Amino acid sequence: MTTDDEQNELTLQEVADELGLHYMTVYRYVRLGMLDASKRGRSWVVTRDDFDAFTAASAEPTERGTAEWDQRLLNRMVAADDAGAWQVVESALTSGMTVSDVYTKMVTPALTAVGEQWRDGKIGIAEEHAASQIAYRIVARLGPRAARRGVKRGTILLGSTATELHSLPLSIAADLLRLEGFEVIDLGANLPPESFAQRAAVTNALIAVAIGVTAPDQDDEIRNTVAALRDATDSPILVGGRGVGNLTADDLGVDAVAASAEDAVGIIERLLSEE
Repeated sequence: MTTDDEQNELTLQEVADELGLHYMTVYRYVRLGMLDASKRGRSWVVTRDDFDAFTAASAEPTERGTAEWDQRLLNRMVAADDAGAWQVVESALTSGMTVSDVYTKMVTPALTAVGEQWRDGKIGIAEEHAASQIAYRIVARLGPRAARRGVKRGTILLGSTATELHSLPLSIAADLLRLEGFEVIDLGANLPPESFAQRAAVTNALIAVAIGVTAPDQDDEIRNTVAALRDATDSPILVGGRGVGNLTADDLGVDAVAASAEDAVGIIERLLSEE
């Protein structure tokens, strides 16, 4: 007996038949994130709603060289399709997108959407974790492409609070800063204030320190970290991430607050220009 969900699903061959395409063409659409699909056993299936959305989007005129890369990446991340997600990234890079754009226009929006889908109950914790792990692997593969040759513009130290568990935003920020010619030391998440401060005190050519926070209600821990860093260095300090909420730079005793990794790059550039 078939369930209602199964009656609302199409196999890739059925999709190919309805579109008048070869099976492998439809399969490529799935792996590139153009057509949303999920695994049922060993086969890919497409819901009728996703099929209708795909055909509607295909009927709309599209300018040459444009694509909803973040949505394509999101499709493959939520489907736990590691290889397909990387194929989407490679396709975007081949189309002319820069590594910086992949981070700011694909990976970050896709991660935000994953979090929103989990919050709204559209996906479970397992799906959210699988998507996040794919993002980690994408960042790991993009990292070497963020290295720039030549004299560095100074060192930026990145880290988090002792109560922060997420390091991926820091990794993205680190690569965006490396692309701008900075030397970056990324200390990751769950970092005791004294350890953060000790590293700041011995870092050569330190020009800025950035603290990343994603989880809310870390106000006191942020202030503890800032206080330790102030005793260790005179370099500018900024805090960024969703965990900052409505707190201002004055509230936290820092030089600036950044809304995103991309924003942090611009703020550091501004702080350096004011010296």
